[in-house]
Amino acid sequence: MSNRSTKIKALLSLGLLVGFGTVTTLAAWTGTATATTSITAATVSLGVGANATSATTSTYTVPITGTDWYPGASAAALVTVKNSSSVAVSYSMQGAITESSQYELGKAMQVSVRSGASITGTAPAATCTGGTPVISKASGAAFDAPAARPAQLAPNGSETYCVQYSLPTAAANNLQGAATKIDVVFTASVGS
Repeated sequence: MSNRSTKIKALLSLGLLVGFGTVTTLAAWTGTATATTSITAATVSLGVGANATSATTSTYTVPITGTDWYPGASAAALVTVKNSSSVAVSYSMQGAITESSQYELGKAMQVSVRSGASITGTAPAATCTGGTPVISKASGAAFDAPAARPAQLAPNGSETYCVQYSLPTAAANNLQGAATKIDVVFTASVGS
């Protein structure tokens, strides 16, 4: 029986070896395909200037006479906003005042930004005429909340605004010699 048992064990061992040998000699055939996408993020930026051609920088000094203002004086200028982004953008506008003295000349000023307006007259009596009010600041008040432009501005598209600054005839006497800085800040956004 031991001889027979040895033969059975030998056959079983041979079966295991043949089984392992069969597994290791199988080969799989494969093929591959790849879908690739390269992505570059958009840039978002605005430029401002006197017209669409010059609206290439992020800051622009409005060309009005900033000295020797008196009660009743008024000045106006056209400011163009240009989308220098690689995609269409929505944008908002917000006025800001930085006072340079203890007397609040900026707070006393009236400021108006109008879309589609033209300038009538010359300084010290220039005004924005027609168009649609976008931002307004009354004398003695702060600027309104940011004004959002409802339509998107296409890449390289531009819009022109008339900006008017006025010192009311009732301006306080202590404003003589006071100074202020008034900004209109344009902020572009996408994806919100």
